[in-house]
Amino acid sequence: MGDLSFDPKGRLDTDDGAVLTRLARLVETVDPVPNDLVERSLFAITLAGLEADLMEAVYLDAPLAGVRGAAAAARADDTAPAEAKTITFTHDSLTVMISLSPSPGGRVRIDGWAAPAAGLDVELHRPGVDVVTVASDEDGRFAFDSVERGRASLVVRRTDGGGGAVSTPVIEL
Repeated sequence: MGDLSFDPKGRLDTDDGAVLTRLARLVETVDPVPNDLVERSLFAITLAGLEADLMEAVYLDAPLAGVRGAAAAARADDTAPAEAKTITFTHDSLTVMISLSPSPGGRVRIDGWAAPAAGLDVELHRPGVDVVTVASDEDGRFAFDSVERGRASLVVRRTDGGGGAVSTPVIEL
């Protein structure tokens, strides 16, 4: 094959280095690594490490088109994400419904209900932020008053230690 052969034991020369440098610049320009990739990866690894069963999102209540702004409704390619109001998560042993509502400062209030309504600790997991835990009341209700927008997941644990933890999928608040 002559000059076109590849020797895996060979060393890179300056021409090889120049080609690889140009290729790296091209890849960085065309498909850069997302700025928050490390943060998102660590968040996903943390949630996976909880050894919690994952719930399934079964219902998403989005605002109707008539309620949205006229500019958004008029767009033919309306690809703007709809802001969820209510999401229900189910698992064999637990159902959790959360309602999201605006809170001062562009934040979100999360009101939730869990069934069965045993004593529950509900943890709010967000990337780069300490976990916040609240206890449900005797009716299974819980709330997080003022949460910054962004990715989040809830992990629900029984306070009596019975059963394992159950986690919602990661959602965007």
